[in-house]
Amino acid sequence: MISKKKLEKVQLMEREDNMVFRKAKQMESEVIMNLYRSVMGAPFCTWNESYPGESEIDGDLASGFLYVLEQSGKLIGAISIVPENELDDFTCWKVKENVREFARVVLGPDYQKKGLSVNLVEGVMREFQKQCVTAVHIAVAKDNIPAQKLYRKMGFEFLAETDLYGHRFLLCEKFL
Repeated sequence: MISKKKLEKVQLMEREDNMVFRKAKQMESEVIMNLYRSVMGAPFCTWNESYPGESEIDGDLASGFLYVLEQSGKLIGAISIVPENELDDFTCWKVKENVREFARVVLGPDYQKKGLSVNLVEGVMREFQKQCVTAVHIAVAKDNIPAQKLYRKMGFEFLAETDLYGHRFLLCEKFL
């Protein structure tokens, strides 16, 4: 669980850096698509021209589960809460009830390697805490070393390895 003190520190950091974590708006779908495309083909990225696409953005917006990170009025990142858990059938999980997932984490290339991804993940964690979620499950590409480092630092436990979507993924869990 994120402590109250840590939560206040993150909120203060967001204000100091002119960072805002908020729900995405329909009119921002093209900007979000451009963020997705800006990282395709980069090292560690498993995305391609067909995923993520407009259908994922439209679905995430319709469900109210697409969030953005804004710095000084500019969208620099996005993250989605998965409306229906896709990873529930794996047997490695320690917590199987009251669990949520997030996916499609993107930070524009100019904002990577600056520790800003934690703002996206912490923002989603705060949303989960509001919903009294017990744990979070995610799949991270085995080749995505920067994301693995972030999730380890944030306390995710790496439980198993599997093939998904034509790539090798690590299954991770974090208690809230």
